[in-house]
Amino acid sequence: MLVYPDGSIYGTIGGGKFEKLVIDDGVSLLNGDQETRLKIYKFTGEGSDSTGMSCGGEAKVFMEKYGKPKRLVIFGGGHVGRDLVKVAKDLDFSITVVDDRKDILESYDPGIKTVLTDDEYISNFPELDENCYVVIVTRSHNSDRNVLEKVLSYECAYVGMIGSQKKVTKVFESLTESGINKEKISEVHAPVGLDIGAEGPYEIAVSIAAELIATVKGKLAKF
Repeated sequence: MLVYPDGSIYGTIGGGKFEKLVIDDGVSLLNGDQETRLKIYKFTGEGSDSTGMSCGGEAKVFMEKYGKPKRLVIFGGGHVGRDLVKVAKDLDFSITVVDDRKDILESYDPGIKTVLTDDEYISNFPELDENCYVVIVTRSHNSDRNVLEKVLSYECAYVGMIGSQKKVTKVFESLTESGINKEKISEVHAPVGLDIGAEGPYEIAVSIAAELIATVKGKLAKF
């Protein structure tokens, strides 16, 4: 049975309370420093490792981390960010939304990790790595630019920024003047999303999700 960071699974070890305990322990393993865990679950009504079941016996379960989960980090929790979460939540991503508005972040489901920052997106900036797919859709051009500059200091699997071609050109020129490597800037997907003639937040979110899928599958060059 595969256990994903959000507690969803593929396969089964029998269902019921026993499986739920294993899922919870699997998620705990994914969020911790250990790589493996061997645990005995007792089918008795009492005890710290009991399943609460009275059928007797025990089950020994070996758990092992398999790779690192792909992380989708969305800077900007407004209309496009919210719709992107709707589209991407069924894809194989652990999702984090970063925004400076507490009320916006509180509107997200508990399964979505949220990070409250300031209006310049400086505080609580999340750590990024090669498993991160970053989408920048904040509510201002200035914060988009600031976030992109910070993101480019990391090695990410994908970086996309929303905006018109005019805005993108202006931001890229500003980053170049700040000393950011041109080759690094050229790797940014901007305007973000596949060109499908998208209109409105939801269609834009679909185009972004499509580009993310194509990137993950290594098929982006065909579009």
